[in-house]
Amino acid sequence: MTESEIRTLWEAERPIYEAWSDYVRDRLVARLTELLAQQEPPGKIGEFLKLPVQPRLKDAKSLVDKALFRDKRYGDPYAEITDKAGMRFVVLLSSHIRLVEQAILGDQDWEGSKDRDYEEERRARPLEFAYQSLHYVVRAARDITLGAVTVPKGTACELQIRTLLQHAHSELTHDTIYKPKKAASPEITRTVAKSMALIEAADDFFELVMRDLQSASKPVRDAIDALSRAYVRHVGIRPETEKSNAVVLDAFAEQMPADLTGRIDSLILSKGYISERIRSRFDTHHLFRQPVILFTYLLAVSKPAELKDIWPLTNEDLKLVFLDLGISYDNL
Repeated sequence: MTESEIRTLWEAERPIYEAWSDYVRDRLVARLTELLAQQEPPGKIGEFLKLPVQPRLKDAKSLVDKALFRDKRYGDPYAEITDKAGMRFVVLLSSHIRLVEQAILGDQDWEGSKDRDYEEERRARPLEFAYQSLHYVVRAARDITLGAVTVPKGTACELQIRTLLQHAHSELTHDTIYKPKKAASPEITRTVAKSMALIEAADDFFELVMRDLQSASKPVRDAIDALSRAYVRHVGIRPETEKSNAVVLDAFAEQMPADLTGRIDSLILSKGYISERIRSRFDTHHLFRQPVILFTYLLAVSKPAELKDIWPLTNEDLKLVFLDLGISYDNL
């Protein structure tokens, strides 16, 4: 295949690959959003993906260079190049990579094949510390019409899945160390290998820290869930769950009753006006949109002095809670 033929064909097919890569991106982000919502604790896609997922298409000169001038020994260079369209998913931890893989393998609109797996390479060469990334190629399982474009069956898109540390290492070294085999001295190559060893160790430590943090924060998450359900039950509105909930619950961990839900239910039963007070301030006061407001009322009734002394947020909304209950905030 000549350079001119490659350029002409790519100009004609580029809109197909653009539509296909956008479609793959959107499907995977949607599937990841579903999978994260099912986790404990639930995750958010904006926090899970450390960089925006941006499909990229090869430009014509790069495609020609790879097809004809890199000694790749292609039989059909245009057809065999699978990264004419591609994208990267960058996550925090190596365990997160497998969640992206789960999303890839769970879609019926494409057939996914693993092109490279760094974990398999580790097992095959345990003493080597080299470039790491999980690569998949997804091909349309059938002809798919996307707007004005029909994507033919077999159209490929390459997916690279990396941790943030792997991505940083690749950005620094991949084009300069691993592709031109003779470009780097043994000293540079060894330094790069040592940096990858450190990245692997750091990832192991990050995984341990994440597990410990999730275990330590579970009581607070459980309390927020319980308070959120009570909020819906008594206020009739779905609350927000901003980080201020955890700040308050952390501050009052020692005052947390074992029967939190039962105590909240009893409080609202005896002082039904609290629900109306919360509803009336929902649109204007941040604290009253948080489920922790119920716990705040409970503490104001049972331990008002401690509540005032330990309270970790601003006092304006807290004063409203005391006012509702007929307790003098200034005289405590």
